[in-house]
Amino acid sequence: MLELPSMHSILQELKLDIPTVCEEIEVLIRNTMKDLKKDGAVIGLSGGLDSAVTATLTVRSLGIERVQLINLPEKDSKPIHKKHAKELARFLGVKLKTKKITPLVKAAKGYRLLPIGFIPSRRLRSFIVRFSKSRLLSQEEEEELLANRLQPAANSWIAKGNAYAVTKHRMRMVVLYQHAEVKNLMVVGAANKTEWLTGTFSKWGVDHCADVMPMIHIYRSQLEEIAEYLEVPNFIREKYADPDVMPGIDNKGAMLGSFSLVDKILVASENGFTTSELYDIFGKKNVEKVLTLKKLSKQMRESPYYINKN
Repeated sequence: MLELPSMHSILQELKLDIPTVCEEIEVLIRNTMKDLKKDGAVIGLSGGLDSAVTATLTVRSLGIERVQLINLPEKDSKPIHKKHAKELARFLGVKLKTKKITPLVKAAKGYRLLPIGFIPSRRLRSFIVRFSKSRLLSQEEEEELLANRLQPAANSWIAKGNAYAVTKHRMRMVVLYQHAEVKNLMVVGAANKTEWLTGTFSKWGVDHCADVMPMIHIYRSQLEEIAEYLEVPNFIREKYADPDVMPGIDNKGAMLGSFSLVDKILVASENGFTTSELYDIFGKKNVEKVLTLKKLSKQMRESPYYINKN
């Protein structure tokens, strides 16, 4: 890492006053519930870090009696994440409801999008996806899979694979909102700023649609620090950021490069650093990857587009 004043400013921007940040988030959650006149909150608990931190802060804000947690697995979901969701709910003192969304994804013909839906073994489906990527995609295409996902050719393997994955998060969104509306609860989302700016979320999915998104201003590397402060169990904090929607794709952080590096690039780009300066500090290839994702995913953050006559 270069010893430059500019790098120091980046690191300072990423530094958090964690107790204050947590207090602000808890106030936001509590005030939103009051403003919306809801009786409590529901969170989709995946077994990953984002939803774990969100659930912990929501419990701290509202109390266990006002928080409901739902795990929404489907046939491609890894059992370890369901296990971790149960253990975290037990740690928080909140009962976890589990609802399988496999029938909903089947009804939407989501599993038919790739020729792996009929294979009964999850591990074999993972192997076939990895094999298909290596055969159907060049090394460059595979390295740029996240960017290509945002602008795929019609009916391509990437386009169908993206639809295969995001259909699941959209079904999860439907289930969460149905539950919330029946119980008069608000949906608390768990998206963080890193995935928001790089488009590594599912548009109109459970990681996009919510009544309150309290972590959206927090970068993923900062989230790890908050999790440590909140004493989120190690079995959550030490695992990969697994999107768990596509067999054979297990680590969002590795696909991006590394959360720490991506966050520094994002902070620097948002604080006036020129492209040339970014290249000098982080390397051209790393910078271009992040900035391309930010540019291509802009429509995900802005849509729907409309004529504003106000």
